[in-house]
Amino acid sequence: MKKLLLTFLISLIAGSVFAQVGSFAGAFARMGFGARGLSMGNAMVSNIFTDNFGYYNPAISTFQEQGIVNVGYSFMSFDRSLNFVGFSRKFKLPNQEKGGAGITLSWINSGVSDIDGRNNDTRQIGMFSTFDNQFYLGTGFLLDEQLAIGVGFKLYYSKLFEDVTSKLALGFDVGAIYKLRHNLTIGLAVRDLGAKNEWSSSEIYGSSGNITVDKFPTLINIGSSYKLPDNKGSVTLEAEYIKIRQPENFNSDSGVELYDEFSVKLGGEYKLTESIILRAGIERINFGVDDFFGNIKPAAGFGFTRKFSEDINLGLDYSFQLEPYSKSALQNVSLVFKFK
Repeated sequence: MKKLLLTFLISLIAGSVFAQVGSFAGAFARMGFGARGLSMGNAMVSNIFTDNFGYYNPAISTFQEQGIVNVGYSFMSFDRSLNFVGFSRKFKLPNQEKGGAGITLSWINSGVSDIDGRNNDTRQIGMFSTFDNQFYLGTGFLLDEQLAIGVGFKLYYSKLFEDVTSKLALGFDVGAIYKLRHNLTIGLAVRDLGAKNEWSSSEIYGSSGNITVDKFPTLINIGSSYKLPDNKGSVTLEAEYIKIRQPENFNSDSGVELYDEFSVKLGGEYKLTESIILRAGIERINFGVDDFFGNIKPAAGFGFTRKFSEDINLGLDYSFQLEPYSKSALQNVSLVFKFK
């Protein structure tokens, strides 16, 4: 009976994998990081003017003057979960007077629980769950006061079914940021190079089991950010290109066409008071699809911060993002701790 359920899960994934880009392997890792990023449409590849993480661009950490810790919890439909933990900070290398380096450490955990497993006679055979994890180490280097480059290392580990877990897989990010002016930047990031999931079903099927390799799409993001006057906030316009890579076990005679996707993101934030920041954004703006409004993901949110001392700030961020194909919004609450 477990074999039947595993077959169903694999068939479900294979059947939906070509329905939309978000359905390809590693979709959880492309949803965003934290309430601030989600509420600004994830248009963060070049935004260095307020707190950020190397998730979007490994070069960003070189501009994070204060240390920052972010812990986020999401409320999602369909028994899904998406949670974040991250740390980022700029620091000086030994005997270094100019420039600097930055580091980002993060963990994204996602999963689906309460999967009702049943056999062909509709009898329940148990409740099942899946999980996905991304462990990230990003390093950036400030070559001069205007230019920073970075590289990120991602370790993926997932579970599809009982005794069916992926091999540890390594992916890479590379990125750069250039300050055109003190209030204008451009950023570029290439993400998930070489990332994949490799599954083995031999624990269930024995000698009849096989190995399936699902490659992650590669993301190319380029954008520009502008800092509003009087430090009131920032706006970012970003383009995203997603390259879908053919799975190793792809059947070219199946009649399914693989495709790439190009879309635009837009996000911004405005400081209402010294303690309150309003945010909004939209992603998946793709004019080349038939169902334009069925693909976009508008979002909004706010941030509240309080200064406890000269060296310590504590904040709360909230985001509300509408998802295609779901009646309920993705909501995230993040605690943000900053220190010198």
